[in-house]
Amino acid sequence: MSEQERRKWSVILAEPRVRQGLQSAALALLMASITVASVKVFGWRALVRRAAAVAHPQASSMPRRGFDLSHDQVLVPVAHEPEASVAAPESRPLAAVHRSAAELFQAASRARDAGNVDLALTLSKQIEEFFPNSKEGIDTHLTLGLLYLQQERAALALQEFATFRHIGSPETKAEAYFGQAQALQRLARLADEQIVLEELLRDYPRSAYVAAARARLNELAPDAAR
Repeated sequence: MSEQERRKWSVILAEPRVRQGLQSAALALLMASITVASVKVFGWRALVRRAAAVAHPQASSMPRRGFDLSHDQVLVPVAHEPEASVAAPESRPLAAVHRSAAELFQAASRARDAGNVDLALTLSKQIEEFFPNSKEGIDTHLTLGLLYLQQERAALALQEFATFRHIGSPETKAEAYFGQAQALQRLARLADEQIVLEELLRDYPRSAYVAAARARLNELAPDAAR
């Protein structure tokens, strides 16, 4: 192509209408190419799905998970809840709030008679916590004192016996006196023990503890004289 012809075409292509027409033709050609490519791609996918349906006819009847979410739910077996305990009431001390002071006191007495000191202590403490001003709550101070003596916890026993001596029933205070004397003996507070035993003999001369109190005072006499 000569120089003159090149200039002629340059002038023609420089015109806006010609340039716009060429751009439109190029865009149309590009869209046609994309359309042909899409048809080829999706056409192959359709052929693949059709071949899979022929090879596995059952699979084609199954619902597509992407469109039917009702089949996505999986049933999970539920474990059976444990059955309620049928143990005796006193074996479940935490239920004290649902039991009366009398029921707790009876349960504590049964546990003590059966030799279950730990359970008897737990029930007795619950009586003091929930029913401190009841008759059972007051009598429990004496029970706790005796239980603490069984556990060799003399200091705690001494506190319970001392409390019962101030607020307990006069008919059972003799037992609190004697229990207090035993606690003092184990704490090696012999002078205080002697005082309590003498008070026991003075205030309750006909109690069942008189003979034991006198025998113990005879043992303490030489020590007291030192």
